[in-house]
Amino acid sequence: MFKLVVLSVFIAVAAAGIAPIAYTSSAIIHEPAIAKVGDIVESIPSAVSHQSSTVVHGKANLITPVVAPAVRTYAAPLIKSYGLAAPAYTAYVGPYY
Repeated sequence: MFKLVVLSVFIAVAAAGIAPIAYTSSAIIHEPAIAKVGDIVESIPSAVSHQSSTVVHGKANLITPVVAPAVRTYAAPLIKSYGLAAPAYTAYVGPYY
């Protein structure tokens, strides 16, 4: 009779399976970042000077970005789950003769 009860318990546990309890929420994360505020544009003339004669060919633009420190904020999903570990199976290996 006891064997039948134990067998019933094993079958019930195997049929139920291991369902992990899981929940989700969100976490607000703040990261340091650099924000581009604008550009500084400088016009640099390119010229050729040869024997007291200067010829201006054009102007080259030198663009320098202006950046400032900023904080990037976003919400990331936070997932936690709890469950049972998988069973470890071991086998006995006898000595070799």
